[in-house]
Amino acid sequence: MFCSDLYTLRRTARQTPAWFGFAATLFFIFVACGICFALPELSLPQGNEYNLGRLEEGKIYARGFSIKNIGDDELKLKAVRVGCGCTTITYPKNKVRVLPNQAIEVKFTFNTEGMEGEHTKYIYIESNDPDEPIIKVKLICNVERQSAAVISRFLSFGLFTVLGAGLIDGFNPCAFTVLVFFISFLSFVGYRKLELLVLGAVFIFSVFVTYILIGIGLFKFIQALEVFSLLSKIIYLGTAVLAIILGIYSLYDWYIYKKTGNPEEIKLKLPQFIKKKIQRIIQDTTRNRRRTLIDLAIAVFVSGFIVSLLESVCTGQTYVPTIAYVLKTSSLRGKAFFYLALYNLMFILPLVIIFLAALRGVTSEMFSKMARRHLQAVKLLTAALFFLLAFLLFIAK
Repeated sequence: MFCSDLYTLRRTARQTPAWFGFAATLFFIFVACGICFALPELSLPQGNEYNLGRLEEGKIYARGFSIKNIGDDELKLKAVRVGCGCTTITYPKNKVRVLPNQAIEVKFTFNTEGMEGEHTKYIYIESNDPDEPIIKVKLICNVERQSAAVISRFLSFGLFTVLGAGLIDGFNPCAFTVLVFFISFLSFVGYRKLELLVLGAVFIFSVFVTYILIGIGLFKFIQALEVFSLLSKIIYLGTAVLAIILGIYSLYDWYIYKKTGNPEEIKLKLPQFIKKKIQRIIQDTTRNRRRTLIDLAIAVFVSGFIVSLLESVCTGQTYVPTIAYVLKTSSLRGKAFFYLALYNLMFILPLVIIFLAALRGVTSEMFSKMARRHLQAVKLLTAALFFLLAFLLFIAK
């Protein structure tokens, strides 16, 4: 019986075509290759390093990052573990399967209680990835105490602080009263609208250039003194104290004007003798209409320069603390001249608006009424600005 079966098997083998055996061999090879090369592969789209950013001490933050399977077989996450008690995995807490070309998000919380400064923590991901069965995710953060975080938020408003300071300073009565007088006197002498347009634009440009030069001079002066550490600290401290005093005077001006309604009673204003000097310069420059427009423009630019130097006694009250703040704040210092230009652009913006309004027929009496109507608000805003600058000067690194 056994011999008969063996004979039948040999006969069947001899009768099987050769190509069938070859095809079967190839089939088994392809199946084996498919089994060998169909492997899972874990990928982190955001990378192995995750920056949590600037955090406040004592708070719990919820964060997350993605895990993707870029392989051809099912990825099995065996465990997602943490390297410290400050981090808690909220998902996944159990084993998770990720199909090819799919992704999941690992969610975790980060507790900053008791932390301060820069910290590095780790999350460990264990999977069936044959190449990297355990992947380490690096968490980086900078934790600040709550008081330091408040300070950082204040300093982050550096651009808005400078822009706001320039705009408030531009609404300073000292600044636009001079321009109103200038335009009014030109109209009184009889200059035509085109001449008013040219000369007014030159005057405002002269104000801008003058304040830029004043700012550069203050920058250079303060920077030169910074080589003397103690003297530099005294200057910044003195500027902060000056800002507080000016803030108190601004509050006093707000109170006294609210009580009396008389702008002559306020303290922070252009001294009368300087006001008369400015008016005399403007009159002497523009009274002679026989000059050519170019000669007048040059004369107005020079007079605008001198007038700006004189009125800086009043407008510089805001300018000096702002420049000191920019130079003491490391995040602003590198772009100090850029912030200087922004400040002065905001400073001349109200002057441009007033100038255009004057060209359209708004009289000096209208401007005076408008200035008186909003003087209380300007004084309050100025006081708030002084106190803010003083605070920033005290806390800036």
